[in-house]
Amino acid sequence: MKDNQSKYSVAIIISVGLHVVLLVLLGLSATSTPLKPQPKVKTIQAVVVSEQAVKQHAERIKRTEQEKRRKEQQRLQQAEDRIKKLNQERRQKEAAIAKAKDQQLKAEQAAIRAETKRAEKEVERKLAEAAAVKAEQHRLKKVEERKKAEAATKKAEQQRAKKELERKKSEQAAAAADKKRKAAEEKERKRQAAVVAENKRKKAEEAKQERKRQEAEKKRVAEQKRKTAEKERQRLAKVERDRQERLMQEQIEAEFASELESEIQQLDAVRQQEVLSEVDKYQARIQSSIQRNMLTSDAMKGKSCALNIRLSDSGLVLSVTSGKGDSIVCRAGVNAVNKVGSLPMSTDPDVASKLKNINLIFRPEI
Repeated sequence: MKDNQSKYSVAIIISVGLHVVLLVLLGLSATSTPLKPQPKVKTIQAVVVSEQAVKQHAERIKRTEQEKRRKEQQRLQQAEDRIKKLNQERRQKEAAIAKAKDQQLKAEQAAIRAETKRAEKEVERKLAEAAAVKAEQHRLKKVEERKKAEAATKKAEQQRAKKELERKKSEQAAAAADKKRKAAEEKERKRQAAVVAENKRKKAEEAKQERKRQEAEKKRVAEQKRKTAEKERQRLAKVERDRQERLMQEQIEAEFASELESEIQQLDAVRQQEVLSEVDKYQARIQSSIQRNMLTSDAMKGKSCALNIRLSDSGLVLSVTSGKGDSIVCRAGVNAVNKVGSLPMSTDPDVASKLKNINLIFRPEI
């Protein structure tokens, strides 16, 4: 942005300088001895050439600004319309001045004074537009900073979501382990209750009369068999419950692992898309920077060149080579990159890694 502002200021200074030279020449012609018709025509012709040079320079600035406004925002469209209207008015005034060339010296001096006032107003207008451009550049810088902050916030949110998934998985594993522990405790409690009840029953049996001893013994044997069968049933039931719990735990872990992997892949895809979007944006800015510093000609129209540019972490140009393409465009493109010296570079490590070695198909805008 600073390079654009500096070039724009230089363009304004050149334009003002040409107007001042024009005014000095016209002032000298007004205060000196009246010129012969032929020299007078030559002087006027020189003025037209100077105005044409200013017009061509202004047109180049206008094309550059139009491209920048189209890519950044369309908010400056109204300013462009005002510039076109002022240029049209200036051309109309130039036509009026050209028509008045053959009039008397007094009329020419009046036209010169009017042109002087118009040039002063033009300088004031361009200075005001330069201030507006500077303000817009400052606003775009703020927007860029806000986007970077949003990207950092989004990245932190993605990391937080990933940690939250890991935490939930850990909590569910702990919950499953706690459930298993409670089931084992309940089983032990039932077993101890059964033992207490059995002891009471045995004491009651021993208090019975001897005549019922044999019957009691039979009952004891039967009870022992029942207990054995019950214990076997409980053992088999526990084995089945343990198997079911193990299968359920494995299923839960597999589901969470699948969900975690899916979400990580989605986050990686979103991040990759963001990186590619940033790379496209910076490549567009690099193309624009090369275009601004490139000397073009009509011979380059419709032609292109493949450029390979290697950059440092700060955007410093380490090397630039040309590949397939028009030799004139390739030579001008390499010279433009070397002239810039430093190109836009992202502070995001992922984006910067893709910008350190870039291949561009450069097509000059003629």
